[in-house]
Amino acid sequence: MNFIMKNSIKHFLLPLVCGIAFISCEKQTTPEPVQIQRPELQSPIVRDDVYYARLRAYKKTDHKLAFGWFGSWTAIGASEQSRLRSAPDSMDIISMWSQWHSLSREQIEDKAFVQQVLGTKVVFCISAKDVPEEFKVDGQITDESLKDYARAWGKDSIDKYQYDGIDIDFETAADHLGPLNTTPGLFKKFCEELSQYIGPKSGTGRLFLIDGNIDALDQGIAELCNYGVSQAYGCSSATMGYTSLTSRTASAERVGWKADQLIFTENFESYWKSGGRPHTTLSGEQMMSLQGMADFAVNGTSCGFGAYHMEYEYGHSDMPYKYMRQAIQYANPAPHGDYSKNLVTLNEAGEYAFEIPVFPSGMSDGIRFSLTGSLTGVPTADAEIPLVVDNSLVTAYNNYYYTEYKTLDPALISFSGPLHFVAGSQDSETPVIVGITDVTTLGDEEYLVPVRVDFSKHSGFSANTDKEVCYLKLKTKQQVCVLSLPGMEQVTEISVMQGEDGMVIEKKGYTLQLQASIGVPVDSKFSIVADPALVDSYNKQHGTKYTPMSANDVTLPDELLLPKNSQATTPVEIKAVDYEKLTSDGSMVVLKVDLGGNADFNTIGDKDIVKFVVFKKMEGNIEENATRVPGTVIADMSGWTYDAPGAEGLVSSQMFDGAIAMNQSGWYITNGSVTATVDMVNVHTLAGFRIRPMYGLGYYKVLRLYDVKTSEDGQHWVSQSGDSFVSLALSGDDWQYVKFYKPVSCRFVRMTYRCDKESALNGYVGCNEFNAIASN
Repeated sequence: MNFIMKNSIKHFLLPLVCGIAFISCEKQTTPEPVQIQRPELQSPIVRDDVYYARLRAYKKTDHKLAFGWFGSWTAIGASEQSRLRSAPDSMDIISMWSQWHSLSREQIEDKAFVQQVLGTKVVFCISAKDVPEEFKVDGQITDESLKDYARAWGKDSIDKYQYDGIDIDFETAADHLGPLNTTPGLFKKFCEELSQYIGPKSGTGRLFLIDGNIDALDQGIAELCNYGVSQAYGCSSATMGYTSLTSRTASAERVGWKADQLIFTENFESYWKSGGRPHTTLSGEQMMSLQGMADFAVNGTSCGFGAYHMEYEYGHSDMPYKYMRQAIQYANPAPHGDYSKNLVTLNEAGEYAFEIPVFPSGMSDGIRFSLTGSLTGVPTADAEIPLVVDNSLVTAYNNYYYTEYKTLDPALISFSGPLHFVAGSQDSETPVIVGITDVTTLGDEEYLVPVRVDFSKHSGFSANTDKEVCYLKLKTKQQVCVLSLPGMEQVTEISVMQGEDGMVIEKKGYTLQLQASIGVPVDSKFSIVADPALVDSYNKQHGTKYTPMSANDVTLPDELLLPKNSQATTPVEIKAVDYEKLTSDGSMVVLKVDLGGNADFNTIGDKDIVKFVVFKKMEGNIEENATRVPGTVIADMSGWTYDAPGAEGLVSSQMFDGAIAMNQSGWYITNGSVTATVDMVNVHTLAGFRIRPMYGLGYYKVLRLYDVKTSEDGQHWVSQSGDSFVSLALSGDDWQYVKFYKPVSCRFVRMTYRCDKESALNGYVGCNEFNAIASN
């Protein structure tokens, strides 16, 4: 059993692997055939019916495709290089780059073995340059020519020679041009005819591939195909490695290819001895380009990789097709184990470290971890295979890595169930949740929990020894949750307005919400106390005369609730019990959160959980921080005037023109104050009004307005803001609103702006638009 476990993608490949590459279509010097042993005799794998069945099943799974063009195919002679069966067993698609028709008995048998026993798809390659003369009409390519040509290749030839599809070589180099690929729309028509017999739209299961300059095709062709094969030859670090593949992907997508249709290939007519050119991957790793293309399939966007003239690679004396095998193994790691049984891969096999927060009371969330499995073979019946903690592996692990991990009592570890495999599916149905909730017995040591599959009652299954054990490394960490109240000791003032009759118009309150530094694993409750003695201390320290309020004077909740895993308590609103007793001098309540001696919670200081709230009764008719005024904006502003003596840039008519572009500044001041008066010509009944600050709400917000008054005749003025200022909301729709509690009948509206840090933002204050809002 291996103790170096790495997290890798789920795959249950079979032992041998293969690859593909792509190159220019010009013939170069063929390597001298090397007489070596047959590949199957070099491998320790027993190739029996079970092996081949699993191989075929693997090729039906979701994995990265290995593709190759195969030339010099004769299936005769002393060297296996001339035979398709010499290629790696795990090749997915082989395209015949040599004579594919008029097959000999040896070729028929060779191809049938590769297709039927190994499950490899074999296609033949044709040119997109021209249509054979026998299909032309008076030397011309007609619609009928294309139909007959498409049927001859896509149906008749495939049926006769039992191929799995067609690969069309579409190239734009001068020596590859002809009427079929240069006449506008002609090649697309041919592809549309072919798509009746091959490709995803045909329903036949036969493959339709196009290779070469796939980014030069007409829109609408890619959707007819299964795969586009890009000849990314010489894709080295000098050509930016993976960025070349990324660029090719983008070019192909512009004509309709999907990234997961693409297969990138290297030229093994030139680079078979080295496995390609030096290549830089997405992660910056250096490797040869065929493996780099496999890396792009795994960590990038493509569906596969391959090589042009893959058969050249048979010439390696140490292992035929060694670079293709390496690429396949890189993209689709093969399991290892007893191949007489169905091998189980623990997909999350590897090492995972957890630091478990534990509170002084022993409270902890513990850990929850998901495990899934996959099989090399397709099960014929449902199977439930349990997981177990195997502490015998801890000693072996410690000896191997010179560590000192402790074992954990298996009774503390729970599994939500076994790995459940449904008949016909190689993937476990639902994840198994590994849980550790009781950590009270854990000390300061580090623990190792080896989880593996238990085969004791399943003789037909065995472990993929490359992905067999999941090691959970556990260490506890002492944790305390720190609580605080926003604003801490700052005084929050609650102004409640009274009408002309002295009655409170709106009974507003203070919203209390306790903040937590971290979430805790259980619901937690705290009480709130009101301490009048702290009011006396505050008055002495600050020279104020606030009336102390006790717990009986405010609506204190029974508790503050901090929900499980939340970082804030449920908000509660605290109001005065009797608003009519409030005065303009203010009444103060000092609220303090009582932790009740709970050691799981703490504060940086007592002041963090103390809040000073002042309730004041104010005379006025304006709602604080209004974000809307219900009513109708008065549209007819003919003759209205806006006067603001001392303001810079004021043009009265522009204050009502509806122009509120960002570059309209309106009037402004940079210090002092300005009183603005609006004359609306006639008396209106207003629900309120709205102003647009200079350059909009994102720049120079108005924080406060002072001395807001209205008048019907310009001589007798009624205060709407009382003796206090009016706080304006700082967020909304680029307007700031002044809302009257009771509608006001008036012709004139007057307000004072101040340019100071309490009243204006960013050192400027001003306005570029005024709207009056009539009461409905």
